[in-house]
Amino acid sequence: MNKKKVIQYLAPFAIVGIVIVFVLNFITHGSIQHPGKSTYQSRCAQCHGDHGEGIRTLTPPLIHADLPVQQFDSLACWIKYGMNHPIKVNGVDYDQPMYPNDIDEIQTANVINYMCKEFLEHDTSVNSIWVKEKWKTCK
Repeated sequence: MNKKKVIQYLAPFAIVGIVIVFVLNFITHGSIQHPGKSTYQSRCAQCHGDHGEGIRTLTPPLIHADLPVQQFDSLACWIKYGMNHPIKVNGVDYDQPMYPNDIDEIQTANVINYMCKEFLEHDTSVNSIWVKEKWKTCK
């Protein structure tokens, strides 16, 4: 049997397997994890907290934060390139540098969407094209 026939024969089984894993994950965990959650947890939570609470006066919170909503178009730049200037979030001054993240535009879009849903209560969603466009304007 040639390689193409084998692939054609196995493809439906692979699709069924993927669906089974998806359904089992949903049954086991009750929901599907947001695609930005794992990136947020590995790249952002160490400073901003698992629940976006921040670290006292050192690192600003994301939960109900006013600055990311007011300067929403800057989020992609902040995530990718960090920031190194004083900011005010919810009336509190912060002057701790935010370090850059080596993540791509898809991961960045997923993190922004996760933050909007979980912390910012900002009914907006972005995609990788939007992120790439914003990256062109970073200063």
